[in-house]
Amino acid sequence: MRIYVEGGGSSGALKSECRHGFAEFFKKLLPAGRQPRIIACGSRNEALDDFRTALRKHRDEHVVLLVDAEAPVPPEQAVWTHLRQRDGWAPPTGATEENTHLMVQCMESWFLADPAALTTYFGQGFQASALPRNPNIEAISKQDVFRALDAATRQTRTKGVYSKGGHSFAILARIEPAKVRSASPYAERLAVTLLQLVS
Repeated sequence: MRIYVEGGGSSGALKSECRHGFAEFFKKLLPAGRQPRIIACGSRNEALDDFRTALRKHRDEHVVLLVDAEAPVPPEQAVWTHLRQRDGWAPPTGATEENTHLMVQCMESWFLADPAALTTYFGQGFQASALPRNPNIEAISKQDVFRALDAATRQTRTKGVYSKGGHSFAILARIEPAKVRSASPYAERLAVTLLQLVS
């Protein structure tokens, strides 16, 4: 299985951190020996391009696209309906609802499902009380997610204020998939699909 993820920017080092973060996350979700290959693609448009190419070149493998939604998505809305409306994307040949997935509204939304992991990672000075109380993390706007992480980390002693490049993939590697699944219907959808593919 190959998972093409949005993230890592244009830096080789950051792409390596992205691959590691997602690999560690999926290691806690999927059985040993059935781990996916993570391809860090950079921007969301680059992720789509790489996914399109992979659907042609790797027809004997399960190919999956995972990108940020960047906006609210109703639980019943089709993924490609959202991507068409928001980004103007048309599904490439071979793309389906089963092999296309969203982080709603962004990868950092997942972090809110595991405040304990954030507290452990940031350490002294982390203000967990600044995080949103809404248990439905998908309903929290992307702007509010980043504002909350900024407020919660402003007084941390060692890690400093949250930085996407500096902290995001290290945190991703530490959060518990089970907590994310219970707080995000789209994360649950991703988990169920991947577990079916490797069973």
